[in-house]
Amino acid sequence: MKSSSSSSPSKLTIIVSAILSLIVSTTSGVIVFRINDKKTDLNYNVISSATFSGQTQNTAIVAVVVNNSSEKELEKIRIIIPLGNAKLIEPKIIGLQFGSYSQNINPKQVEINVPYLNPKESFSIQLLLTLSYPSWSVNNSSISVRGKGITATLASSVDKNKDFLGILSSFVVGVLSVFIYISTYFFSASKIDKHNDDQRDIVAYILGVYGFYKEASQLRNLQREITYWSIADSVAEQCLQSGDPATVQRGIDCLSSLLSYAYIHEDSELLIKYNLARLAATTTDLKLARDYLEEARKGNNSVINMRINFDKSLSKII
Repeated sequence: MKSSSSSSPSKLTIIVSAILSLIVSTTSGVIVFRINDKKTDLNYNVISSATFSGQTQNTAIVAVVVNNSSEKELEKIRIIIPLGNAKLIEPKIIGLQFGSYSQNINPKQVEINVPYLNPKESFSIQLLLTLSYPSWSVNNSSISVRGKGITATLASSVDKNKDFLGILSSFVVGVLSVFIYISTYFFSASKIDKHNDDQRDIVAYILGVYGFYKEASQLRNLQREITYWSIADSVAEQCLQSGDPATVQRGIDCLSSLLSYAYIHEDSELLIKYNLARLAATTTDLKLARDYLEEARKGNNSVINMRINFDKSLSKII
């Protein structure tokens, strides 16, 4: 079992990793700027930072930049990045809106699926890794980037005669990326000691605490990986379907405890709070429902906004 405090890098490593992220972001931005004019519909490039050797671990960042340089929409983009002996600390998808892609992460590889990629659109997958050895490099040929009816082409190295505006814009994006990266760690102190492990096992534990024994057993035996927000959807649906006020209250207690106990991505937290609002809306405590709904809407997340518009049960508390 691991907690987020044990797996989190030191402050020095975080700062150095943020600087490495700036370099990667800048370089990837220049590459996207340069490969936009290439004739191949789907291009990608792989960028890896130098390895930083810390006192307790070695750290590096790998970025895969994917670009649709064509005039048409590309479908079913699938990227597979083998991790080898490296261990993933945190993935970041830059250039795609939350909910517009899916990811499947296991100790061996990172898989990102994008249903469609608009013309001239690009995005990058950035992976913060800890390494078993000080010397390490990514094997470009082992990375798979494909779309429907097309295999991506590995872009050539960037021309030395770089355009100043292209570099400047990439640098600005990189600085913003570093700021977000550092603030993610230093302004989330409340999450430092939260449980961070297989999401199925964590939620199964919380479900068992609140008497959802059957659901906990089913979740532990589930073959595919599943996200916190998806599990929250399932819990809320089962509680609402029961029509039992006591079961609904257990569902509220269960999901609120999950927020307190587990290390959860901010977007998933917002979706869990949306489900808490759904459950609370069926009780007499409409103030609680409004509070959860207000928390869910703070991120101005388009997925949550659409869900609220679809959900007639929330109309009375909006």
